[in-house]
Amino acid sequence: MKSEDLVELMREVRKTFRLLAGISDTMLEGRGLTASLRAILEFIADNGPSTVPQMAAAKSMKRQSIQAFVDRLLVMGLVETAPNPAHKRSVLIALTEKGAAEFRSIRTEETLLLEQVAARWAGGDAELASQTLKEFRRQLSRLGRDENETDIDTQP
Repeated sequence: MKSEDLVELMREVRKTFRLLAGISDTMLEGRGLTASLRAILEFIADNGPSTVPQMAAAKSMKRQSIQAFVDRLLVMGLVETAPNPAHKRSVLIALTEKGAAEFRSIRTEETLLLEQVAARWAGGDAELASQTLKEFRRQLSRLGRDENETDIDTQP
């Protein structure tokens, strides 16, 4: 593998991410949501009630950033807090009925959009592309852990 190939892959990932975020923001603006807020709803829909630190770790983001998104979703009535039996101070964030219905509607709209893309994309191999991106992410993640010798798992 040549590093130049990975530079090009990184460029395409960034361009694609920006394009997806823009499409998502445009699609969501009538709902009062952004792509970032949608991502929090998706995480909870896919993983169940979660703590802010769990979401932050899974998304490789700062806890404070996730908390700001959660706070906005709380005000909108799309998520709610629930007691966390594993931790007294770190509550679980769960979808409300309104939030679950809103996310199902978003996912339906996105599916229709992706069906249009799929119908026009002959010969593409989305499964291979997905596996390639997963491995790229794993390698980048491993690099970050290798450089950080004082890993949480190694501390008493």
